[in-house]
Amino acid sequence: MIVRERLESILSELFPDSKVTTFSSDWILSRSRATEDSVREVYRFLRKKRLKNGKIAGRAHLLGMNPETIEKNYQRLSALGLKDDKIASNAQLLGRDPETIERNYQRLSTLGLKDDKIASNAQLLGMNPETIEKNYQRLLKLGLKDDKIASRAELLGMNPETIEKNYQRLSALGLKDDKIASRAELLGRDSKTIENNYQRLSALGLKDDKIASNAQLLGRDPETIERNYQHHVGLLRQNSQDRNSGRDILLHQAQLLGVSSGTLEANVQWFADRGVDYGNGLLLGTTPQTKRKKLAWILREIFDYKELNQEDKKQAIQAAYSLVRDNPGLLIYSLSTLEHEKDELRKKI
Repeated sequence: MIVRERLESILSELFPDSKVTTFSSDWILSRSRATEDSVREVYRFLRKKRLKNGKIAGRAHLLGMNPETIEKNYQRLSALGLKDDKIASNAQLLGRDPETIERNYQRLSTLGLKDDKIASNAQLLGMNPETIEKNYQRLLKLGLKDDKIASRAELLGMNPETIEKNYQRLSALGLKDDKIASRAELLGRDSKTIENNYQRLSALGLKDDKIASNAQLLGRDPETIERNYQHHVGLLRQNSQDRNSGRDILLHQAQLLGVSSGTLEANVQWFADRGVDYGNGLLLGTTPQTKRKKLAWILREIFDYKELNQEDKKQAIQAAYSLVRDNPGLLIYSLSTLEHEKDELRKKI
C-alpha cells in the first residue's frame, strides 16, 4: 500500500505540467493493492499505448488499478478491433471491471452488432449493463427490431430519462410509436433541441400534425432551421414585392426547412433553366442530380435515345423537357415507379 506523501511525490514527478484531482489521489490511496511499483507500471503501460501525459493525468485513478486488469481490458478491446488511439480516447474502459466489458460485449453481439460496430460505440462497453438492458427493453417496446436498435446502438448508452422524456414529447405531438421508431435518432437528441425546434416550427405556423409528419426537423440544429427559413422564404417568394410570399410554400412543404440553401438554390435554378414549374414546392425536395437521373431514364426508356441519330437526339431532349413541363410530377416518382408506368408514358409522346 502506498502512503499519501509518497503518492503525491510520484504524481508530481510523472505529471509536472498537470494537476491530478483529489478524487484520483484518494481513489488510488483507497486501493489496498496499489503500490509505487504498480502505479509506475500502469503509467508506463498507458504511455506505451499512446496516451498523452495530460490524458493520463485526467484519469489518474487508473494508476491505482491492478496492472493485470488494465492489460486484460486492453487486450480485449484490441481484439475487438479498437486501435490504440481509439482505446486512448476511451481510456476509462481500461479501468472497468473486465466482467462488465465482457457482459456488455456479449449483449451487444446478441443484438446483432458486429465487432466493428461495437468498436465504433466502444463507450457502451463501460456502461452499466442494467442501463443498456433498460434502454433495450424500452426501444423494443416502441416497436424497434433488434437490427434497428443495432443501427442506433448509441441509444443504448443514453440516460433512460432522456429517452423517456423525448418519447413523451414526440408522443404528445401526435407521433405514433411506429413513427417514433422510424425516427429513433430523435430519442437520443438533446431535449432542449427538440423543444426549441418545436417552438420555432410552431411559431412559423406549422400545426402539430404537420410537425409530426416532418419529425426529422426536430432533431436538426435550431440555428440551421432558422437560417434555412430566412433564406428559403425569400428565394421561394411568389410575389417579388412581398418577401414573405414564399412562406406558404414552406408551410406546405415543411421538409424544405431541412434542405441546405445551396441545394435549394440549385433546385430552383434547375427548374428555371428548363421552364418547369415547381408548383407547391414538393418537387424541390430532391437534388438536381436526382432529377437529371430521372430525365436520363425518360430519354433512354421512353424516347429510345441511344437508337437515335444526332438530329433526332436534339428533338428527343426537347420532347423530354416538354413531357416533364406538362407532367412535373414525374420527377417525384422513383425509378421503379417510372419503370412500372413506362407503357403509359410512351402513350403520351
